[in-house]
Amino acid sequence: MSTHTGGGPHPAESTHCAYPRPSTGASNPHWTPEAAESGHPNQDHDAVDTDNDAVNALRLTWRAFAGATWRNMLRLRRNTASLVSAFVIPGLFMLSFWSVFGHAAANTGFDYALFLLGACMVQAVMFTAGGSAGALAVDMENGLLSRMRAMPITALVAVGGRLATDLIRSLCSLATVTALALLCGAEPDGLSGLLLGFGVVLLVGEVLSLAFCGIALRSSHPVQTAGLLQTIEMPLLVFSTAFIPVAMLPDWLGPIVEHLPFSPLIDTTRALLAGTNPGAAGWEAFAWLSAGLLLGSLWVANAFRRQP
Repeated sequence: MSTHTGGGPHPAESTHCAYPRPSTGASNPHWTPEAAESGHPNQDHDAVDTDNDAVNALRLTWRAFAGATWRNMLRLRRNTASLVSAFVIPGLFMLSFWSVFGHAAANTGFDYALFLLGACMVQAVMFTAGGSAGALAVDMENGLLSRMRAMPITALVAVGGRLATDLIRSLCSLATVTALALLCGAEPDGLSGLLLGFGVVLLVGEVLSLAFCGIALRSSHPVQTAGLLQTIEMPLLVFSTAFIPVAMLPDWLGPIVEHLPFSPLIDTTRALLAGTNPGAAGWEAFAWLSAGLLLGSLWVANAFRRQP
C-alpha cells in the first residue's frame, strides 16, 4: 500500500489521462467521455451550433419577410392611386358594361353579369401585378434592394413580401368585384364555383406579378418599364374575350383573340364560376401560366444576381 505525501498531483489523478477532460462540466456542457475518446470532444457541440445557426437564419428571414410585407401594406394604404385601381376601377368596368349590355343580354337568357365577373376578376389581379412591378422598381432605384444584400438575408425576401402583399390586395379587390356582380344578378355555381374561380384568379395574379416584376427589374430603367406595363394592360385586356364573346367577333379576328394570353385565362375562370369544364381553354391557360411562372422566376433571379 503506497501513500502520496508530495505536493504534486496524485498518480491516479495524473494529467496524462486516457482522454483530455475539461476542468468542469460548465466549461463544456456537451463534453462526454465517449466523445473525448473518439478524438472529437466538440462534435456534438458543433452540430448543435450548426442547427442553431440554421434556425436563427430561418427566423431572421421570416422576420424580414413579415417586415417587408407589413411595409408594403402601409405603402398601399397611403397610395390613393393603388387603392382606386384595386377597389374602384374593376367595379366601375363591371357596372359600366352591365348597365349598357346587361338588359339586352338578359332578354336572350345570357348571364352577362357572370360573364363580366370572370373578366373583371382577371382585370383586378392584372392591375395588382402592374402596381407591384412599379413599387418594386421604385425600391430598386432607391437602393433598397442593394442595402438588403448587405444584410444576412436574401434580397429575394423583397419579392416574397411583394407577392404576399399582392395576394392580400387581390383578395380584397376580388371580394369587391364579386359583391357587385352578385348585386347585378350574377349566378355562379354556388360556393364551390366561386372558390374555384378565386383560386385560379389568385394564381393568375401571382404569376403576373412575378412576370411583371421580372420584366421591370431586367430593364435599365425599371420605373419607366413598370409604367409602360401598366399602360399596355388595358389594351391587352380589351383585345381579348373579356367583354365580348368570341362568337360576336369577325371570323378573321375571332381565332386570333381567342388564343391571346388573357382570353384562355378569362374563359377558364368563367367556366369554373359556371361549374362547367373549361376544356381546351383550361389547358391553354395552364400553358400560359407555366410559361409566365418559369420566365418570371428566371428574370427575377437573374435581376437580383446582377445587383451590385
